[in-house]
Amino acid sequence: MDDYRSGHRQRIKKKYLEIGPQAFNEEYELLELLLTFSIPRRDCKSIAKELLEKFGSISNVLHESKENLESVSGVKDNSYVLFKLVLDLNKYILKENRLKETHINGTHDLVNYLKQDIGFVKKEVFKVIFLDNKNKFLEEETLFKGTLDRSHIYPRELVEKIFKHSAKSVIFSHNHPSGDLTPSKQDVNFTNSMKKLLKELDIRLLDHIIIGRNSYFSFLENGLLED
Repeated sequence: MDDYRSGHRQRIKKKYLEIGPQAFNEEYELLELLLTFSIPRRDCKSIAKELLEKFGSISNVLHESKENLESVSGVKDNSYVLFKLVLDLNKYILKENRLKETHINGTHDLVNYLKQDIGFVKKEVFKVIFLDNKNKFLEEETLFKGTLDRSHIYPRELVEKIFKHSAKSVIFSHNHPSGDLTPSKQDVNFTNSMKKLLKELDIRLLDHIIIGRNSYFSFLENGLLED
């Protein structure tokens, strides 16, 4: 059985190297290949299938908690670390190679980065994206975790962050773990009150983007940013 597993692992690695991900017709095969790097002496095919059956997709598997992943027999700390490393590398590449080369106007690249960064987080996370006077990405920071409310945002802290990054424009973003991307009245009031405050400092609030796992809601695109 060990010889079979060893031979099988080599075959799927060779298949991937020669043809790429399109060589696999089933979703579990890609996950199986990934698991071979963290599970040395188990049938990774059956583990991959069980993970997908339990969590629904590779994306869901990679974002799942350590506790939930380890409820599947054979999945241990090494697999959890590998999954998180894959996600973090993907976010790093999006941030370093795409966002820093992009002039932000509610772009596809920014939304993709935010989906990976906070779309799967189970608590609300509020981020600020800092831009220069040409809307070029400078940096992003998480300001707090919790329900969005102006009482959670200290204007002095936000302004200090803006000056720290020499930003001329900002984009707000937070996630809705429930999956319902409809902005609450609190979301709308908070956004427009902060826009007025920043305008007095000659700082532009370009957008506020609510992020879900597979979609997003833009205040700008939906006409919710007051002049």
